[in-house]
Amino acid sequence: MKNALKLSNYLFCWFFHKYERYILGLSVAIATILVFSIGSLKDKNVYKHFATEFRTFDLVLDYSGVGIIFFLGLITLFASIFIQANGFYTNGKGMYSIFTLPMKRGEVFFAFFLSAAAAVFLYFVVWLIVMVVLYFPITGIYEKAAAKAVLYISEEVTLRNLDTSITNGLFLAFHRSIFLSGCFPVSWIQALSLCGGMFLSIIAIVFAGLYNEHIFVRVGLFVVVLGGFCAAFYRIWVNIKIQFFYSLKTFMPQSLYFFVISVLLGMVLIFVALHTLKRRKDI
Repeated sequence: MKNALKLSNYLFCWFFHKYERYILGLSVAIATILVFSIGSLKDKNVYKHFATEFRTFDLVLDYSGVGIIFFLGLITLFASIFIQANGFYTNGKGMYSIFTLPMKRGEVFFAFFLSAAAAVFLYFVVWLIVMVVLYFPITGIYEKAAAKAVLYISEEVTLRNLDTSITNGLFLAFHRSIFLSGCFPVSWIQALSLCGGMFLSIIAIVFAGLYNEHIFVRVGLFVVVLGGFCAAFYRIWVNIKIQFFYSLKTFMPQSLYFFVISVLLGMVLIFVALHTLKRRKDI
């Protein structure tokens, strides 16, 4: 296991400098530009607002399209993980490294899995930090606008000099935003399905990278990766149904089901991967 940890550390460092820092930097930069572009207020609209023009942070995020950038970056990250694992099998230098490693085939698999899991975890952590940091300047824009605004509630009621500095908007944003609630759930039971789905997808993509005997098996593993994504982010679809189709569907039972199914299927894939790599002589 010590050798697996050493190899995973090497793989992660290599992967970060080769792919992940560019994926992270580009996706976060685009997301930041989108948030500020939709969150900024025009000068002509600063002094007069109708209530519908005040956007909370969750609306700014959902309307900006940062969720699309997040998923494009995550898909690119998984594609890069596949390329890395497959490259160590097909590339001559990578094959030489694997042949000379003083470790079992199963340890090689776990090293790739730990490296991939660390890369995905880092991606989520960086995005979470950026979303929290962006809350303050975006909210500040609307606080200044509210202090200068004139709100016409009706012909008889007019509000001026609103104080919106005291708010729990960040907490509410993680509940109300389709993107934040689906990708960064604040409830532990919702986080179970996210972790389970990502666990399954990472195992499948690493297995697909190290396995190239039969194309149909690889295609099946890619389908499993997609299934893991569906289990991890199903809350997004449920939130869309609730907000746009007035559905009353609950989250809790599905979270537990998806978590259990994903973990069990992931364990089965680990067993199959270890058995497959063990009987092969070329890796």
